[in-house]
Amino acid sequence: MSPRVNEFSWSFSRQATFQSCLKRYYFSYYAAWGGWSATAPARAREIYLLKRLATRQQWAGQHAHDALAALLQRPAADAAEAESIAQQQIEQMRQEFRQSRAKAYHRDPARIPGLFEHEYNLEIPAEEWQAVVERVAQAVRQFATSELWQELQQLPREAMVAVEQRAHFLLDGLKVLAVPDLVVRHEGRVTIYDWKTGSADLAEHRLQLGIYVLLALDRWTSAPSDIQAVAYHPILNQREVFSYTADDVENLRDFIRDSADEMLFPVEDPMTNRLSADAEFDCTTDDNVCKTCPFLRVCPKWAT
Repeated sequence: MSPRVNEFSWSFSRQATFQSCLKRYYFSYYAAWGGWSATAPARAREIYLLKRLATRQQWAGQHAHDALAALLQRPAADAAEAESIAQQQIEQMRQEFRQSRAKAYHRDPARIPGLFEHEYNLEIPAEEWQAVVERVAQAVRQFATSELWQELQQLPREAMVAVEQRAHFLLDGLKVLAVPDLVVRHEGRVTIYDWKTGSADLAEHRLQLGIYVLLALDRWTSAPSDIQAVAYHPILNQREVFSYTADDVENLRDFIRDSADEMLFPVEDPMTNRLSADAEFDCTTDDNVCKTCPFLRVCPKWAT
């Protein structure tokens, strides 16, 4: 079997990392590569382990997404079934918490979740951990009683064409990754949903959902006017609906092209994604970005 190639692809999360800190970007997409292998150099294995860490907020957000995906697989689910799904996620979180606290992820970071707070021995009050778990339950309970859930339940089963489905499209040969939480196609229209459990400012997600619109144009329709994108906060029961014109679509494509060009500047060979020998990745000067960075231990800025 030929070795895996560190292929260059573009994603919204990758460009966000690139903009936040070049050193973090380097650790995430280059230094960690291959670190999942037991035969990898020790430094690559350590950086890969750190890359896999999640803060408690990220951890809770992922479990909320998993719970809502499970609920969407049961379109006839009532409040009791929603509560059962919530409790299953909570029990899984408790198990993962115990494993992370014992640093079990050091044995297999690819399969056992690890928490940033445990790796860096942060003292988090028990009530804060409990609040994180309860937030997941709230997301499921609120979603199951929302008008949005009622609307989705009235759709034919085949209208839900993608639930948490990893996908990509090509832009001038560049692979662009996108994972919308839900895609609905019904009566000639496509609606893309993205669940948000953090900030209440849903308008800030217009750019990210625009990337999902490009995916929809590649897969399900050719008309931007037939697509709407919805950012939905299940805990607050708030939604923000976005529409995009043909000009918006071209601006999104140009944004990806320009972003990819910036990322490829230090790359010697785009075909193999090999960095130039003199490539440099500076640390951010914004210490706020560093507060939850998983790479603190290996970052030269914090080496002392």
